[in-house]
Amino acid sequence: MKRTFLIALFAIACLSGQAKGKVTVWEHPSTEVNTLIDGTYSPLLQITRVEFAADETRLMMHIENGPRGWVKIDPKTHLVADGKEYGLKSLDGMELDKEITLNDTRYLDVVFHFDPLPKGTKRFDFTEGNFKGAWQLLGIENVATRASQLFPTNWRNTQTGDWEISFYENFAIYDCHFWNYKQKQQNGDKYTFLLENDGKEITVNVEKNKGGQRNITINGQKAAYSLISTIALADYPQKDTRSTFRDTHYLTDTVTFIGWLKDMPEEDKKAGDRITITVYDNVFLDDNDGSKYVGKMDSLGRFMVKVPLLNSAEVFDWDHGIYPVFEPGETYFLLYDYKGGHKLFMGKDCRLQNEMLAYQQRWINAEHENMMDDEAAMKFLNAVRASKQKAQEHLQDIIQKHPNVSDRYINYINGRYNAEEGYKLMQASFYVDNWKLPVDYTNYVKQEDWQHKLTPYTLIRDFSDFKRVYIDNLVRDSYYIATETKGCFYIAMLKLYSYILRKNKEAGTLQLTDEEMNLIDSVGQGKHPQDSVYIEIVSRKEVREILDKVEDMTQVYMNSSVLDSMECDEALHDIIITYKLYNILDHSREPLSDFAMQYFEDNVKMPSAKTFLRAQQEKYMALQRGDLSHAKSLRSADDIANMSDGEKMMRKLLEPYKGKLVLLDIWGTWCGPCKAALKHSQEEYEELKDYDLVYMYLCNRSSEDSWKNVIKEYNVTGENVVHYNLPEDQQGAIEAFVGVSGYPTYKLFDREGNLLDLKVDARDLDDLKKLLDKLK
Repeated sequence: MKRTFLIALFAIACLSGQAKGKVTVWEHPSTEVNTLIDGTYSPLLQITRVEFAADETRLMMHIENGPRGWVKIDPKTHLVADGKEYGLKSLDGMELDKEITLNDTRYLDVVFHFDPLPKGTKRFDFTEGNFKGAWQLLGIENVATRASQLFPTNWRNTQTGDWEISFYENFAIYDCHFWNYKQKQQNGDKYTFLLENDGKEITVNVEKNKGGQRNITINGQKAAYSLISTIALADYPQKDTRSTFRDTHYLTDTVTFIGWLKDMPEEDKKAGDRITITVYDNVFLDDNDGSKYVGKMDSLGRFMVKVPLLNSAEVFDWDHGIYPVFEPGETYFLLYDYKGGHKLFMGKDCRLQNEMLAYQQRWINAEHENMMDDEAAMKFLNAVRASKQKAQEHLQDIIQKHPNVSDRYINYINGRYNAEEGYKLMQASFYVDNWKLPVDYTNYVKQEDWQHKLTPYTLIRDFSDFKRVYIDNLVRDSYYIATETKGCFYIAMLKLYSYILRKNKEAGTLQLTDEEMNLIDSVGQGKHPQDSVYIEIVSRKEVREILDKVEDMTQVYMNSSVLDSMECDEALHDIIITYKLYNILDHSREPLSDFAMQYFEDNVKMPSAKTFLRAQQEKYMALQRGDLSHAKSLRSADDIANMSDGEKMMRKLLEPYKGKLVLLDIWGTWCGPCKAALKHSQEEYEELKDYDLVYMYLCNRSSEDSWKNVIKEYNVTGENVVHYNLPEDQQGAIEAFVGVSGYPTYKLFDREGNLLDLKVDARDLDDLKKLLDKLK
C-alpha cells in the first residue's frame, strides 16, 4: 500500500467526519494487551490513530509481516466498549476476508470503518473476527488519559528519544537495573520515590500528567518525558549521523545484558528458567554452533547474563526470538512485554537496537538449479539481485517515512544485505561446471558486495560465510586447474612456488638474485625458458628446504597470495591466515609444525589471533603428551593382519562381543561431522547405558597421532568401547562390505554378529532408543 494513497484515504475520512461534526482524535493510543507479540519477527498489529466521528469510528492500523507472509481480516471484526459490540462497516487498504501476501511490502497500512462508538468513550477493545484465537488489541486508550495512571508505565525522554525510566507496582526500571521502592509518596497526581539498588539510593520526583507528558526529576536532573505507547521506539527526535560500530580491534570485552521477559506465554516458558545468548563471533574458525552464555531467570522472567564479545556482533536468543547487535563494554536492558506489547531497549547507546525492533528487515531469497551453465548462473544472479533490490526499496521506504532513522541502522541493514547476497551468490559456485562462475558474475560480487563489507568483521554473522566462500573462489581461480574428469582439479604448484620464494626473498630469509627470481616467476606463469637453470635453482638446499616445508601449508600460502592481490586490511589478513592455520590443526588434530608456527608468528600481528592459535597449539601438544595406556579401548589389528576380505574381517572383529549388540561408527579425524558427534560420546554412553551396547569405532585414513588425539580430546573411552585404526586397504574392504557412502556412517550388528538392514544414526539418540527398544 503506497503511503500517498493512504494519506489520501486518511484525509478523505477526516473531511467526511468533519462535515458531519467534530472529530476526536487519538494519536498512537495506548494498548493494555496485544495478543500478537511473539518473537522479534512476529506479526505486529499497531494502532496508529483513532478518529471518533458522529457517523463512524475510524481506526488506522499498521500491520507488519509475520512468519507466514500473509494477513487476512475477518468481516466480523469488531470493537467492544462497555460490553457492547460495534461492527465493521468497511476496510480501506485491502480486501476483507482475503489472504494478502506481504512478501513484497512486508507491511500494510489500513483504515477500519466501524459503527460509531459512544461519545466520550474512554477505552475499548479490538477483535479480528469471532473465532477462537482471533487477533486482539485490548484496553485501547488515549495516551493523555492513560498517562494519568502511573503504574505500570514506561517513559521516554522527549529530547533524546531514549527510554529512561519505568514505574511498576513493586519496582522501577532505571539505568538498566531494577530498583526497589524504599519510600513512596503521592500527592494527587504527583509522586516522590526513594529508589534503592544494591546499596545505592536515588530520588525521583514525578510531576503531573499533561496530555501524556510528565516532567520527571531523577537525582536532581529534570527532563520532560512522554508515555511510551508504541510497540518499539521509533522516530527519534534527532538524526544520528554516526556511521561506524565500536571496534575493539578484536580484543574481547564483555556486554552485560539485563532484562525482563514480562508475562511470558506458557509456550515460551517451556524453554526453562534460563535465557541463552548465542554468539557467532569467533572469526578464526567455522563456528556453526557458536558460543553460548546462560543467565538464570527468576519467577517473573527477569534475568542477567554476561556476554563476552570479540568485537561488535549480532547475538541470538533463539528461544525467544531476540536478535540484536551488541557492542562490547555496553550494558543493555530489554523489556519484552508479551502482554502489553512493548519491545524496548534501555542503555547509554541503544538506539540501533530499538530501531532494529521498530523497523523490520527483509531477507534475500532466490532458488538456483542443481547444476548450472553460465546462462543459468547469470539468471540466478539476476534473481538474487531482484530480491536484494526489493529489500533495499523497503529500506528506502523506511528512510522516507522515518527521516531521522540513524545512519548506523542504514549501514547495518545495507551491510547485512550485501553479506547475505554475496554468500548466496558465491555458494552457487558449487553448482556450476568445475566451480567456475562467469566473469561478470564474480565482478558483480566484488563490486557490489565485497567492496562494501562492514567492519568490524564480527558484526554480521553472514559475512563469515561470505568471506570464506568468496576467498576460496579466488584461490580456485588463481591456483586450481580443472582436469578432464569433471569436478577434479590439481594445484598449479609452480605458480605457488613462485609466490612462496618471492615472499622469502623479500623477507630476507632466502638469497636469490632478481634475475633468478624473474626466471622462477616466468616458469610459474607457464613459460619454460632455461629449464635447466630453473631446476638448478629450485634444487639448491636452502630453496628445497623451504619448498619441502610448505607441503602442508599450500592453502595458507594460496590464501596469502590472494589477500596480497586484494590489498586487504591487516585485520582481515590476520583473521584469514589464522583461520587457515587453524584448519590445518583442526583437520589433522596434531600440533602445527615448527615451520607453520614460525610463519604464524612472523605474519600475523593481531593479539587476539595470536592468543587463539597459541592456545589451540598448546592444547594439541598437551594431548600429544597425554597418556592412553590406562584406556582399554584401543585395539591392535593383529587378529586380522593377513586378511583382506571385508566381511570376514568384520566378523573376526565382532567375535569377542557375541551375545551383545554392536554399534559400529566409521569416522575420520579429518571429518568435521564425525568429530562433532564424538564430542558427545560420554552423553551417548550415559543415555544408552541400559541397552548393554558395545561401541566399535573404525577410523578412516588418519594418522596414529591424530587418531589418538581425538580419542583423548573427547574422552571416547569406556569399558564397552573399542577403537581400531586399520591399514587403508583393510579399512576400505570393511567399508565396502558394510556399505559406506559418507562419514560418519553408523551400522548395527545383532547379537550373532549379523549386519542389520536398518537406518541408524547415533546422533539422534531418541530414534536410536526406539530402534533398540524394538530389538529387545
